[in-house]
Amino acid sequence: MSILAAAAAVCLFGCGKKAQNTNLEQGMELVSQYDFQGALACFDLARLGKEDLQLTSRGEGLAYMGLGDYMKAESAFLESIQNAGNTLTALEYDTNYYLAAAYMKQGKYDDAENVYSAIIALKKKELDAYYLRACVSLKKNNYEAAIADFEKAFSLAPDNLELVTDAYVEMQAAGFGEEGKTYLSNFMEEKGKKLSDGEKGVIYYYLEDYQNARTFLDGFLNGNDAGKSLLLGQTYEKLGDMNYATTVYQTYLSGNEPDAAIYNNLGMCLVKQEKYDEALEAFEAGIAIGSSDYLQELKYNQIVVNEYLGNFSQAKNLMEEYLQIYPDDAKAKREYEFLQTR
Repeated sequence: MSILAAAAAVCLFGCGKKAQNTNLEQGMELVSQYDFQGALACFDLARLGKEDLQLTSRGEGLAYMGLGDYMKAESAFLESIQNAGNTLTALEYDTNYYLAAAYMKQGKYDDAENVYSAIIALKKKELDAYYLRACVSLKKNNYEAAIADFEKAFSLAPDNLELVTDAYVEMQAAGFGEEGKTYLSNFMEEKGKKLSDGEKGVIYYYLEDYQNARTFLDGFLNGNDAGKSLLLGQTYEKLGDMNYATTVYQTYLSGNEPDAAIYNNLGMCLVKQEKYDEALEAFEAGIAIGSSDYLQELKYNQIVVNEYLGNFSQAKNLMEEYLQIYPDDAKAKREYEFLQTR
């Protein structure tokens, strides 16, 4: 879901727009705004109008991914691929990546692995395919294969710290956190003095050395780097200093453009301090930004905080709106059942 807006932009601006694809274009614009139900209505009209079927079915797949209906997303992506031309294009590779993601979400790990392997067979230096195939291998408890693919990905981008931290997060989730830390330590040792303080702080954070993480990230307190500021706040949370973590988030927001991720973390930090009114303000400010990767989480947290405040009627109304947009959220459905008893 985090790259659906980018995918929509690719289709709108990188696929050779045609004048007759009006409903298709409107649908992709709605995908970029996270209005997935509205997008599907536009794609229905695109089908009726016999607009580009490859792009229409691809757009439907993106919308179904956003809604969490991965089976329908799979069918849509397969239809898009079937309606592609004989020449492989960047768009078709992109659609295959989404197809593999739909397989992953359904636990169809062998199918996802086959897609990534097919991509690698055609593009020997496709970093993303190696990385994602490694993630599949972790899901299949095939640690040796995962390591081989992670190391291949690292070799293709030896200076990419984000790649290493992402791999560590995946390894930790699969129960191989300690093994993953060796890659972080090796990266720090190999790069040595070439690393900036911020990069060192990031590595120490993932190594769970929060004292050193704070030391190297503190310089970002009054900066304009949202990612580093977010990590600095999280470091203070890990150290148990919720008050200062709140200060970090508020300091960033007071001097920079609004950031949905930081508003979400600020809200959660305030919840932990039982400052529910302030937390609600933070979540609502994040929602007011509009389309973002954190919009669903912000909306859900807004509902929960209303419950904490005893605003059950408001929480119920918000949950009904939420489930219209995200109908497959099982956790939200359970929460809605609770709200109906209040």
